[in-house]
Amino acid sequence: MAKSIGLDLVEIARIETDIERYGERFAGRLLGEDEKAIYDNRRDKALFLAGRLAAKEAAIKALGQFLTDRPAWSEIQVVPGSTGLPQLKLSERVRQLLPRLNALISITHEKTFAAAVVVLEEDE
Repeated sequence: MAKSIGLDLVEIARIETDIERYGERFAGRLLGEDEKAIYDNRRDKALFLAGRLAAKEAAIKALGQFLTDRPAWSEIQVVPGSTGLPQLKLSERVRQLLPRLNALISITHEKTFAAAVVVLEEDE
């Protein structure tokens, strides 16, 4: 049963500006270890980061009703699942707080924007 939903939209040009301004520090602050390994091999770095940021912000919005503290961006990773579709990988700390929740995630990219939606479901 769906318990919560989050949605976010990110302008890709804003991410390009942040990469130019802050370089790899920006990606390092936003990404977890698994995501960073994927990012390092991407040519479309701004597009990748925009999608990940949208997904993380959507996840934080969906998690908001369950948590009292906002998780760090690195505590929420978006990684390919066994089918290649994105899946949410939460840090152990966050996972322990929410042991019965599963996340469904979708990311989309257009020329100027990336968007993501996260739906949290509870195990039955």
